[in-house]
Amino acid sequence: MLSIFCKTETKTSAEQVKADFDRQLTEFQSIIDQKLFKAAQNQNEKAIKQSFLLARAKYKELEYYIEYFFPSTAVMLNGAPIDEIELGENLIENPTGFQVMEEIIYESPTKENRLELLNEVKKMQLNLQRVSRFNAQYQLTDAQLFDAIRLEIFRITSLGITGFDTPNALQSIPETAAALNGIEGVLEKYEGKVTDQTISSAITYLDKNSDFNTFNRLTFITQYLDPISKKINAVRLKKNITTAASGSALRDEAVNMFEPNAFNVNKFVGNSTLFISDAKIALGKTLFNDPVLSNGGNRSCTSCHHQAKAFTDGLVKPTGIKTGETLLRNTPTLSYAGLQRGFFYDLKAGTLEDQALDVVHHKQEMNGSLTQAAERINASKSYQTLFQKAYQDKTGKADPWKIQHALASYIRSLSPFSSRFDRYMQGDQKQLSTDEKQGFNLFMGKAKCGSCHFAPLFNGTPAPLFNKSEAEVLGVPATPDTIKPQLDSDLGRYALYNYPQYKHAFKTSTLRNITKTAPYMHNGVYKTLEEVMDFYNRGGGAGMGIKVDNQTLSADKLNLSKTEIKQIIAFLGALEDLP
Repeated sequence: MLSIFCKTETKTSAEQVKADFDRQLTEFQSIIDQKLFKAAQNQNEKAIKQSFLLARAKYKELEYYIEYFFPSTAVMLNGAPIDEIELGENLIENPTGFQVMEEIIYESPTKENRLELLNEVKKMQLNLQRVSRFNAQYQLTDAQLFDAIRLEIFRITSLGITGFDTPNALQSIPETAAALNGIEGVLEKYEGKVTDQTISSAITYLDKNSDFNTFNRLTFITQYLDPISKKINAVRLKKNITTAASGSALRDEAVNMFEPNAFNVNKFVGNSTLFISDAKIALGKTLFNDPVLSNGGNRSCTSCHHQAKAFTDGLVKPTGIKTGETLLRNTPTLSYAGLQRGFFYDLKAGTLEDQALDVVHHKQEMNGSLTQAAERINASKSYQTLFQKAYQDKTGKADPWKIQHALASYIRSLSPFSSRFDRYMQGDQKQLSTDEKQGFNLFMGKAKCGSCHFAPLFNGTPAPLFNKSEAEVLGVPATPDTIKPQLDSDLGRYALYNYPQYKHAFKTSTLRNITKTAPYMHNGVYKTLEEVMDFYNRGGGAGMGIKVDNQTLSADKLNLSKTEIKQIIAFLGALEDLP
């Protein structure tokens, strides 16, 4: 009997992590309940800021866990301060959480906004209670936890150190240290007390270099975050822990977002029938270059997408089939198009297959018919061979769906990650000049480019999941005139979906190969990157004096010097793919 009562249950490492999370979640709730709520009640401005920053730091320590296991609640705790619109359900979700609080706290206090802040704190209290209830029902696996901390390093790399979720308080550097503390706590449950200095050295570097604008992000990523990623993987392998079936579009075993073949392009498609193959790519490339898709037999995909120009055409706006006819918007690059979740500037297509369908059938673009194109293609023996190889079909017959999918497969192959920047991030330290390195640091920091053009894709598809593609309202003018600028009349997404938030909203395109894709913006208004940078430096359309009530880009001036602008442009040049 004595032995039964004295016996203690030994918890697994995963159970220890869960128990530790419960303890820290209680601490988090206490900060919200006892400090932030009371400060907001009393409208004590100093206490409000202090308790807010304390609460955010605690959240960051738990971020790896909350983002991974409670993604929907994570949006309510620390989501972007913009409305979430569910098109299929005609539902608008108003933002809530830390980022909304930060906007309120860092503006001049009024009775109204302080009541709004108090309401936001109450919402957070409820959301944390939801986390506590859900967590009690969870049984964690070792593989999930290692995937969670792996993805947290990628989140820090692409979002954390850019100030993405703390644009006013600019606390991304100290908050990164809190996030690393959380990761170290997990590793200690598997290794015992960690004597390895990998994470502690990174935290020391953050403590010594805490200024947001001057922080050397390139050094931090390559010399501190990368070694932490390798350490996480090494511990996982040592403990014989398998990889998890991750929700990220990266390969499950990817240790670094910048390593060769880090992305699994098949995770950007709906199901296994859409998986890419060399035979589908070869077929798609042939179709891409063949005017057989147009009913007139005089127009192919290459009419507007030239490989030498990173699959753009160099025109302000492309020409239509009829002489003198001009299309609505600038030709977007197809480079890295396969690694995003929405297509066309207004995101009207959800897949590359849908994009192909739209372009072929568009009266001004190709004026074709996939059904009629299939009939023409089926008269060709060479195409019959290509379709047999691509679809393992003895008949070798084309049909509209196979044509769409073959074109999409080719476009999905246009992501080589062969730039000098990629080679630098993979270990070749001679690839970037001093100006290019500084340009990257400015891009990811002071200039705030990286908070919309997310590394490593540098488009609007954010790490670490890469599960959605963003659109932004920039207030792009109709002409380059900076004295009396006028807003471009193109309504963007609003023309398709009648929500005020979508007025003049356009997809955030990739900046890879941008040196080849001039002119710029959806309307081709800017001929040079210098003009583009001047536009952003002024605070976009609203910063230039245009009335854009729903602009998502900050209207504050960036105050970049001419030298800094040149350095950013130099970095952008390093994103050009090499043969």
